Amino acid sequence: GFVVVNEEVCIGCRYCHMACPYGAPQYNAAKGHMTKCDGCYDRVADGKKPICVESCPLRALDFGPIDELRKKHGELAAVAPLPRAHFTKPNIVIKPNANSRPTGDTTGYLANPKEV
Repeated sequence: GFVVVNEEVCIGCRYCHMACPYGAPQYNAAKGHMTKCDGCYDRVADGKKPICVESCPLRALDFGPIDELRKKHGELAAVAPLPRAHFTKPNIVIKPNANSRPTGDTTGYLANPKEV
């Protein structure tokens, strides 16, 4: 299921950030609590796709039952810089770019620092 920050309960201790292998939860100093993408769970509950999927002009994102996504796109779920799939057991499928590297690869470099 979706991981959602309960803003009424969160005290901003940042333990979730330290524990998350993806670094997804971020501290919002103005709000005094953690924030992160909630996967548009309200939209999904209404049978709609997340906003990022619907708005991607190149249709590079997809959403649905993981079994259907794996049939459609393959089984790969681990490319750098993501953690190894056996560690996180992600419910994602990645169709990698031709230049992507396997999880754990450290040979990458920043080709154009001005783009950062």
